[in-house]
Amino acid sequence: MGKKKLGDRKAISRREFLKAGMAGAAAVGLTTLGGGSRQVFGQAPAAIKGTKLSILQGTYFIPAAQDLYKKQAQEWAQANGVTVATDFLNWPDLQPKIAAAVQAGGVDIVELWPVWNFLYQNSLLDLTDMAEEVGKRGGGYETFVLNSCKVKGRFLGIPFGHSGTAVNYRISWFKEAGVANAEDGTKLDMTWDEYFAVGKKLKAKGKPFGQALGHSTGDPQSFCYPYMWCNGAMEVEKDGKTIAFNKPQFVDAMKRFIQAWKDAYDETGTSWDDSNNNRAFLSEQISSTINGASIYWVAKKNHPAIAQDMNHMLFPKGPTGRFYQMGSRTFAILKNSKNIPAAKEFLKWWFQDKQYDAWWRLQGGYHLQHTLRLAKDPMWDLDPKMTSYREQPKYGRLQGYAGEPTEKASLAWSKYIIVDTYAKAVQSGDAAAAIKWGAEQLQRIYG
Repeated sequence: MGKKKLGDRKAISRREFLKAGMAGAAAVGLTTLGGGSRQVFGQAPAAIKGTKLSILQGTYFIPAAQDLYKKQAQEWAQANGVTVATDFLNWPDLQPKIAAAVQAGGVDIVELWPVWNFLYQNSLLDLTDMAEEVGKRGGGYETFVLNSCKVKGRFLGIPFGHSGTAVNYRISWFKEAGVANAEDGTKLDMTWDEYFAVGKKLKAKGKPFGQALGHSTGDPQSFCYPYMWCNGAMEVEKDGKTIAFNKPQFVDAMKRFIQAWKDAYDETGTSWDDSNNNRAFLSEQISSTINGASIYWVAKKNHPAIAQDMNHMLFPKGPTGRFYQMGSRTFAILKNSKNIPAAKEFLKWWFQDKQYDAWWRLQGGYHLQHTLRLAKDPMWDLDPKMTSYREQPKYGRLQGYAGEPTEKASLAWSKYIIVDTYAKAVQSGDAAAAIKWGAEQLQRIYG
């Protein structure tokens, strides 16, 4: 791929950019978050020397970023005389381990995925002052952070963004279907009906769309919630009690999706999980799917011809707008931590621009920014096929919208009520009955 120029400035490589950014940060110098300046960069109070710190996270899709985090943690540990252990678990194993640590201790800092800050709110330290300082220094938090990270008005962890999701599509095949500007995903601004129409043309050519509607935590939820929201329905109203799912406009939209499922999609998607669409796209069985940037990253490594002929665009919009089912992850400190002072000092240090920016930039847009400052970062111009991701944070909402992402919203999510409503609709062909069923299930949960 050619390098994109920034105005009239000379285009720079990713390596050159990272070197320049890190050198510049070191030259300027950084102040400590939430406290006064220190004589030695990164040096914490002497009281924490000789202590131990345990950090628990999920594994990274970008291994180099995980390696950098471990290196950064050891850099801080050596500078401050603290022993730091960083454990990275498979995603399904992370929450059970956190739940065990809440009961038995042994962990200081935990990575919380969206909603978990609500689930464990009684066991988390209030980090509002630190989190607000991070947001302030970054020019304010992105919308999806503000919509997901405060619990009863307080930050129970420091937001650090989340991986994004986009419409992955094959450029040449979209062009065959008559899509103008298909080579530039930032210029595509479709409605869902327009997107379905493209899929109908391509399925007729043997190149259908792919969408998972099985019991999987990623891709099925990522489609079903936004399509519901942008067509005027939601689980509950802002009061968190009144069910707002069985809306006439949503029934009409579901009817259109049922028809699109027949006309445009691979209909085996009702049994797909988060991996099926990846494999189908990379084996050239489907022309478009909703997914994170993982397809593109794998394609660049193993299928360069596909990487060259694919791009990403924002989710289509509906009558009430464009939405993403997206919240920010946070780094939180457990109340039962035996080393709260060291945990705070490490987070203050890691969230300084030098550490965070190097870690974030290394992921090349796979991980979305937490603050508005980074939406303008030159990193976004290094690979034009990732540029559309930077716009996603402004559209993020979480399950339970327009209410808060409470335990009830989490329960509805874990029971796949919204996803199963779609699956029932396409299997039965009866939109009204499927949505009525979904509303009844939500009523049982929300009361």
